Amino acid sequence: MSLALYSAFALPLWAALFALYFILRRAGLMGESLIAKCAGSFLAVASAGLALCLRGENPLAQWAFWFFVLCTGADALLEIRFVPGMLLFGGAHVCLIVWLWGLAPAGWAGLALWVLSYACAAWLFRKELPKLGKLTVPFCLYPALLGASLALGLALPFSAGEAYWPLALGTLFFFVSDMMVAKSELSGLPPVWQKPIMVLYWAALYLISAPLWIH
Repeated sequence: MSLALYSAFALPLWAALFALYFILRRAGLMGESLIAKCAGSFLAVASAGLALCLRGENPLAQWAFWFFVLCTGADALLEIRFVPGMLLFGGAHVCLIVWLWGLAPAGWAGLALWVLSYACAAWLFRKELPKLGKLTVPFCLYPALLGASLALGLALPFSAGEAYWPLALGTLFFFVSDMMVAKSELSGLPPVWQKPIMVLYWAALYLISAPLWIH
């Protein structure tokens, strides 16, 4: 099975779950909408697991696979308790960082990208940071992990080959989506932003899993 064949099946299903998620939320069925959300994220788990199996690798032994598993778990927890959900997403990014570092360790360019991403996060939350209190540490730690994923991902096409451009774009989508989620949680964003956030997040999961089908 190729990525194109898998995508022909998975992308319409992702679109259907996206629509179902917002229909259920609009109807006030929050528990059911959470199931739809996790089902959409689980498609990335299935993508990674199937791709690894087809390559003759055990998914349970791969950092990449656990990244998608933890993201799916964090999706559920985030809407129940935000900070524990964020910390579980942090664990997912640890898995992603280990995987990406194994593909190509970061050089000075990666370090510069990490500093730039962290500076962007600090600027974005410059008004919220002084008011975080005991939440300051987790809210400072998570952008550091997210920025490390972004820096390693963006550097990969130049250090490991053009096949990693989808992954690089996926890490960028993930960074932007999570910054929007955090901004919404701390300061509130209009409801109209919910759909772009979900599109970016699910696109990120799909794109990050894509290289597993190529190599």
